[in-house]
Amino acid sequence: MPTWDHEDCDPAMEAEHTRLYRMMNRLEPVIVHGHSETKVARAIHMLQERMADHFHVEEELFITADWTSRQVMIRDHRDLLDMLAALAEIPPHDGEARRSLFTAFLQALARHDNDVDAPLFSRKH
Repeated sequence: MPTWDHEDCDPAMEAEHTRLYRMMNRLEPVIVHGHSETKVARAIHMLQERMADHFHVEEELFITADWTSRQVMIRDHRDLLDMLAALAEIPPHDGEARRSLFTAFLQALARHDNDVDAPLFSRKH
């Protein structure tokens, strides 16, 4: 599971990312290894809602970004939410597909955080 490790970022965004990653760590076993269709669906839905809220906060906080950077952020957010929507569509019995897509989601999120969020929300920026 990736972690947020960018101490030079704005303290509010540092705390927000830390809370988000803590939640993902709690939901990951249910999403990847869960056998109850209801629990898996609930965990994915919780993650979708939390990620959408998180992305909204980021986009509002960085409304003054240069247009290109803002568009990259918004595109990444849309792509990540699309991955979660696809995750929700995987049949409950297909744990391997859920595991594979969730792993891809985490890798894409880590790339986004390192390449987009950390530089944009850095106090050095």
